[in-house]
This record gives sequence, structure tokens and C-alpha cells, in this order.
Amino acid sequence: MILSQASKYALRAAIHLAKNGEQPQLSRDIAAAIDVPGQYLAKILQDLARHGVLTSAKGRGGGFRLSGSAKDVELLTVVRAIEGQDFGEGCVLGLPECSPLDPCPLHEQWGAIRDSLLQMLEKTSLSDLSPSSRLLE
Repeated sequence: MILSQASKYALRAAIHLAKNGEQPQLSRDIAAAIDVPGQYLAKILQDLARHGVLTSAKGRGGGFRLSGSAKDVELLTVVRAIEGQDFGEGCVLGLPECSPLDPCPLHEQWGAIRDSLLQMLEKTSLSDLSPSSRLLE
């Protein structure tokens, strides 16, 4: 359940857009600002728009921006837009049968880590992030 590269880029882009408020940003400008591959990020931004995290507009003055207020966008919403709604479920080792009744070797330890990670992602909105963090400069 560790974040994929796509989720990391999605979070970085969402943080960047939160910093820039209502001003629409072009995909290539976001990619340059957060130092990620442009074509890959364009697909990620489209996924975020398809899931309602972002809005996009074509043409002059177009680009991407958050669909709502940064305080209303939880980090978990961004991650699940990329990873799928079942993010956080399943076995950390990828075993098809892993449950409290038939646990994998890491089931108990990973459960605590997973729960903590999901709780942090759910309780943290884009507006909760420190403006002094390196990514928001």
C-alpha cells in the first residue's frame, strides 16, 4: 500500500495547485514547477479531473485548478483518485487470502501502519499543509 509514483506526483500537483489558488495552471507549467515528466503528469491530472478533484478548461485562460477549496480536499481523496477506491485494502504482500483468520506473516504489523497512514491521509487536507514546506515554496 505504499504510494505509487503516480500518487506521489498527484499529491505534488494538488499541493502546487492549492498554493496557486483559483489561478488555472497549464499541465506543462505544473510539471515544470514540481519537476515531474510532463506527459506522465498530464495523464495524472486528467485522472484527477475525471474524479472531481480538479477542474480543467481548454483554450485561452484554461488549465487545471482545484475543483473546490483546498480545505475540502483530503489527501486520501487525491490518492484514491489515482490508486482506486480500494486503496488501503488487501494484503501488503499481495496474497489473495489474507485476513485475521488466515493472516500473512506481516498482517498484524502492517495493519497498524496501514491504519495510521489512512487516518493521516483522511484527516489531512491540502490547506493543512505547512506553507513553509519545500514543496509549497
